[in-house]
Amino acid sequence: MKFNNLTQKDILEITRELMKMRKENVREVNGEDLSFLLQEMYLSIENELRDSAYYRALADIAPNEFAAEMINEFAKDEREHAYQLQKAYERLTGDKFLSQYEYEFELDAQDYQEYLEKRVIDETADYKKYKSYYLMTNNPYLRDIFFNAMHDEMQHAVRELYLIHMYMENMGMM
Repeated sequence: MKFNNLTQKDILEITRELMKMRKENVREVNGEDLSFLLQEMYLSIENELRDSAYYRALADIAPNEFAAEMINEFAKDEREHAYQLQKAYERLTGDKFLSQYEYEFELDAQDYQEYLEKRVIDETADYKKYKSYYLMTNNPYLRDIFFNAMHDEMQHAVRELYLIHMYMENMGMM
């Protein structure tokens, strides 16, 4: 299936249905019920895969090589987050994770600044999400994954603000 505009709500609905089917297979780790986190991890894997594809498309319209390289690093980080979450999800559930979606984006170079501004907001929300997941569990393996993702998401937001500043300066908007 190919979904370019799959909303967070759509993915959440799909995830909830999948988790209902797997409810009996949910693992407890050290007496900790991880069912909510597993559901959120599943959704986060899809989000990270989508964000990685988005960043690859954004890098293609970047106004210079420096910005393109930085944005491609974001894409690489998002793929790594998806990979780490996927490994943890599979380890905890015993189920193989396979994305049902192929994410592709066609972005207009004229809207580059707007895309970056939206990503700052999205990355900040992801930072808060991973922070809450980090605080929800005492499992060191999961905490490391959430901490690393949390850190990277905030770094992306800060670096995107820098890219916006550079772009505005180069366009004579400052």
